[in-house]
Amino acid sequence: MASHGQGTTFTFAGTNYTVTSITYSMNNVGGDDTIDISHLGQSTGSNVLTMDRPLKGSATDTGREVSIEYLGTTPITDGSTGTLAISGGLSLSAAATVQSSSVTLAVNDVIKGQATFRVARV
Repeated sequence: MASHGQGTTFTFAGTNYTVTSITYSMNNVGGDDTIDISHLGQSTGSNVLTMDRPLKGSATDTGREVSIEYLGTTPITDGSTGTLAISGGLSLSAAATVQSSSVTLAVNDVIKGQATFRVARV
């Protein structure tokens, strides 16, 4: 059975918006995996050589981003913080910070805003 996003809405910092698309991205930024340091001097059948990553991810980077396209003529202020609440095809309620925001005007289309939020892990 196919699912759809019909009826999906979002609210940020107490303001409701009409959604046209949402992309929720989750990236592992923990940096707690290892890197492969195998080399050509190893013989066939040798074990893969690894070491811990020398650099770790930022303590404040959650790896969670939500990009939302919405109907409207006003961009959401970059750097602003608040609760991002999404309901419908995707459910999410988390503290968020606006990373970027824009408004697009195009021929034969309504004016749309787009915002990308960095969200807390939930």
